[in-house]
Order: sequence, then structure tokens, then C-alpha cells
Amino acid sequence: MTNAATPAPATPDPEGGAPAPPDCVLPDDIRPILGAHLDLAGVSDLERIMLACDGTFTFQLEAYVRELIEVEILSYARRPITGAAAKVMKSAPGDIVWERKVLLRGAETGEAYVFAHSYVDAGRLPKALADDLQASPAGIGRLFVDYRLSIYRDLVGYFFEDGAPYAPWFPKRNNLQFLARVYRVFFENRPVMIITEKMPRDLFQ
Repeated sequence: MTNAATPAPATPDPEGGAPAPPDCVLPDDIRPILGAHLDLAGVSDLERIMLACDGTFTFQLEAYVRELIEVEILSYARRPITGAAAKVMKSAPGDIVWERKVLLRGAETGEAYVFAHSYVDAGRLPKALADDLQASPAGIGRLFVDYRLSIYRDLVGYFFEDGAPYAPWFPKRNNLQFLARVYRVFFENRPVMIITEKMPRDLFQ
């Protein structure tokens, strides 16, 4: 099995509810996608297609699982951006951004398919869109479509991650390993988001 990074474990809820979603730390050794997409190491043909496509991911996922996708917002809070994420975002370490953690779930089945983490520089976005990111059940890509904003997605790379910290949200999966895709979203020639989409690999088997 391909070596995987290990995210910080989910934090138990002191009141006995669902645990807090795990932290998302970008590894320093993210593997590139562009230029390597013909033969991405360690992934299947279907995974390679999902990694290399720079369109709206929600639509791809809906086509694959054959049901509409809704977003469950797990957390949305302001925090400083640091490390590799600050470098990718072209922000100074310590700059305050919004951190958004969500699940992409089937609208009919309720099954969780993807854990998505985003750093959002809300000050670089139209206010109405920034407000919707806090409460809308639509995915980020669908919101950009709804607002008819011209954006550019820059595929940063991919990595593998231990799936154990995500087990509370993916009870139907074996959670041995997750595949993560990282990309930036540019609006008006400035990076406004870093999005990391994490998928249980047995989803594609």
C-alpha cells in the first residue's frame, strides 16, 4: 500500500455528540497532477480521471454516484493560515482566513462520499457569495456557477492519507486510506481559496 500521511485525530465531543472534524494539514511532499496526469503514481484509472479534471467536482461526483449531492457544513471559523497552505495561497503566514470543513453527502441516501476542507479569503470574494459559504447546502463549485463568476482552478497536487480519523463520518467505508486532491481557486487573478477534497479509496472500487 502507498504510504499515507496521518491527519490529526478527530476530537471527541465532551457532550458525547459527533467528534469535531480533524485538522487538515497540507504535507510538504504533495505530488503534482499537471504534467504527470498520464501516469499518476499509485492511483487507479478512475482515480486518475477524478484527480485530473479541473471542472466542478460536485457534478463529477453526482455523475459517478448517480444522485444529487448536498453539503453538510461541519465547521466554519476564522483562523490563521500557516505552513504549506499559506505558501499555496500566496498569503503571509498568520494571515486570518476562513476555514471551512464539510461533507459531500448523497441527497437521497445521506451517505457521505467526500470530506472537503477549504481555506477561504472572504475579503477577495463578493459579499453575497462569502455569506453563502457559511450556510448554503450547495457545494463551492455550484455556488460559483449560480453566481456566474469567472474563476480558474489550479490543480496543486494529490496525496494519500490515513483514513482512520474520518471513520465517524464514513461508517460504510473501510477507511484504510483516503485520496486527497488539492487545488486553488483564482478570482480576478488572485487566489481566493485552497480546497482539499478527501475521498475514501474504496469508493472507487
